[in-house]
Amino acid sequence: MKNILKLFFLSGILALTSCDDFLDKTPLDEVSEDAFYSTPSDLQAAVNGWYNDLPGWSATSIGYNILPDMYSDVGTAEEPSNRLSGLSYTVPTSATASVWSFDEVRETNWLLDHVDQASGDQTLIDQYTGETYFFRAYFYFELLKRYGDVPIFPVYFDNLDDEYVYAARDPRNEVADFIISDLDTAISLMQSFTEVATSRVSKEAAQLLKARVALYEGTWEHYHSGTDFGVSGLDGSTFLQTAADAAEDLMDSGVFSLYSDYKTLFNQTGYAGNSEVMLWRDYNSIDLGINNVLQQTWPNRSGFTKFAIDSYLCIDGNPTAVSSLYQGNENFATLEMNRDPRLAATIMAPGDLIEIKDDGTEEYWEYPDFGSTNSGLTGYESEKYRNVVYDENYDDYTEDTSRIIMRYAEALLIFAEAKAELGTITQGDLDKSINLLRARVDMPDLNLAGIVTDPNWPNYGYTLTDILYEVRRERSVELMAEGFRADDLYRWRAHALFDGDQPRGAYYYDGIVSTTLDESDVTLDSDGFILPFASTGNYNFDESKAYLNPLPTDELQLNPNLTQNPGW
Repeated sequence: MKNILKLFFLSGILALTSCDDFLDKTPLDEVSEDAFYSTPSDLQAAVNGWYNDLPGWSATSIGYNILPDMYSDVGTAEEPSNRLSGLSYTVPTSATASVWSFDEVRETNWLLDHVDQASGDQTLIDQYTGETYFFRAYFYFELLKRYGDVPIFPVYFDNLDDEYVYAARDPRNEVADFIISDLDTAISLMQSFTEVATSRVSKEAAQLLKARVALYEGTWEHYHSGTDFGVSGLDGSTFLQTAADAAEDLMDSGVFSLYSDYKTLFNQTGYAGNSEVMLWRDYNSIDLGINNVLQQTWPNRSGFTKFAIDSYLCIDGNPTAVSSLYQGNENFATLEMNRDPRLAATIMAPGDLIEIKDDGTEEYWEYPDFGSTNSGLTGYESEKYRNVVYDENYDDYTEDTSRIIMRYAEALLIFAEAKAELGTITQGDLDKSINLLRARVDMPDLNLAGIVTDPNWPNYGYTLTDILYEVRRERSVELMAEGFRADDLYRWRAHALFDGDQPRGAYYYDGIVSTTLDESDVTLDSDGFILPFASTGNYNFDESKAYLNPLPTDELQLNPNLTQNPGW
């Protein structure tokens, strides 16, 4: 195993700067381990580098960042997702930093082998030890999502330790148990959010990650049961109960609450003092330089799909198919009218503010701007993350918008979904989870005894209970463009949503889209909606293999105890 045989030294010995809490990694091969790991500050410096591995905006200089979820069924970028569409998705020949890589796991194991050398403030030593367990769990969760069964490496080892160098893959449920055990340790060691430094992981962050991991594995085992991707004899119920309990522990702690305004939650510069945001990344162009921060131009080569837009309820709490308030989906001017306010907070419509210039001049959105490229764009531009206050030195670009990594709303959604999956959800459960999210945007409560049947409930390839349909809808609209959607499709085994079909965009003949997009440059479906990937054709997702990534061929040759994933 080429990646395993490499020796990696722990990284990240740079001090925190005022402009960014996330540091570049640097090797420790020039530092004596006995001299280095002696104080809490040494441990902190060692942990800091892993924060760079958390989600953030790309450093694009003058350009654009593709938004999260744009390679799924709710959003598009310039090209379709290779994995979902079945295009150019092949077995890699060798491992890389992003393919079958255990580099970060080995780094965390190295530090865990040396934390007992430190002396001083035990609270701080425990905090940074807990952070190390948190990151080992985080890195293993990424491996679990990509590959399923993976070898568990609980300790650091060198290239002479055949037990680990030639280790077989452990069953995915055991990997999930290992991750949850690490998070339990992290929870026991780390301080609460109110006690840790800004932008560091906390006890509550570990609780949320535990709930996230348990929900993922529980639903995976349930919906992949009886397939080559399932776990024999397990239905996921144990993990689902763990997810519900972990989320409820976080909810009962009272440390977090929902921020008052959904629309402005996502375009802020800094989240210190925000009641909902648990972990985030900040950007500072003045201190870091223009090439190291988000420079977001709008539109940003991202677009929401018709499926995403149609998911939002009307303000009476009813689906569009049955509500008398629905104004249709063929006119941008009325698209958001009488709809869940989270739709207006997510997409642009005529009259929306798009820019406040340095002289106070305001500019408003009129119609979609497809720019120089039409590929992949739907006409549904993003309102989410858009900061209307532009820097006077970089006109038409947004700078320094922070990136939310974890927020409290996810815990409410996990709790509701896990309880609904278990069949134990009550009206009281809804009132302290889903209905809090709805109350924030002045939407009617979800009534367990009065769910209206939606003729257009999504076709997941199987039938759900009414409450599960609505819980999944709530998750989709609340977390739109936050990076959860593809994982949800995989854990739900939901290929029926997109396989054999293709994304659709806005209605073309409303006199708005056509002002910036010539009809000769676009293909429409039979109802007049844009087909952004018409030249590619319908998606061809291979359910026999595409739910997991393939292992590189050279890893299979180097380690005869490894096996390939199904179908590859």
